[in-house]
This record gives sequence, structure tokens and C-alpha cells, in this order.
Amino acid sequence: MRRELIEALTYPRLLILKIIESRDCPHDSLFEATSERCQQCPIGQECHWTSCLNDFEDLSRKPTHTLNASLRYGVQLVESLHTELRHDETTCTCEPCTWVRDSQRLIEIYEAGLAPNPYRPDA
Repeated sequence: MRRELIEALTYPRLLILKIIESRDCPHDSLFEATSERCQQCPIGQECHWTSCLNDFEDLSRKPTHTLNASLRYGVQLVESLHTELRHDETTCTCEPCTWVRDSQRLIEIYEAGLAPNPYRPDA
């Protein structure tokens, strides 16, 4: 499961890096928390997420719940970046839609194996 979560993180990470590279980033695509430019950049949050993944030198050492949370955020990123495509994500076979479906299944499988959270009310 860990390997699959780590592999799934590759797609959104590369997607964000492509967007960052297309901009004139003075920090070589590395989020700088104290930089006013980074704080006002429209992709600052995504850049910060990518920097956090880069800081995880060895993702295989990170807790599985951290990898899952990172993948959940990655799914949100891909979905938000491709909303203008107006695809039916349930049937579309383009790369972003296929990745979102596969990643959501992976998240569901991981989370189905978790013990119930006693602090979260049943929905």
C-alpha cells in the first residue's frame, strides 16, 4: 500500500512542477515561507505542497497516514486544475481523470482499513 501511495504522488507533483517552471520563480521552484512574492503567488499553496514532498527525502520513511493525506491533497489539486475540462470523471479516459479515479480508489482502500475515529460523529 505504501508503495502505491508514493507512486500515486508522482503525477500531481510533476504537474505542479511544470506549472511552477513556466513561471519566473526567483526561488528555483522552492517555496520560501518568508518571501513576499511566494506568499502572494497564485500557486503558493501548491508550491508549498510540492516543497514539502521534496523535503521528504525518503517518502518510504513517512507514516502511511501522511502519504494518504498528501495524496488526498494531490487529488484536490488535479481536480481543481482540470475543472475547465468539464469531463465526466467517472468515464473519461484522459490522464488526469484516470489518475483521479485510481487515486480515489487507493485512498478508499487505505481508509477502509483504518479503525473508526471515536471523535468523529457518524455521517
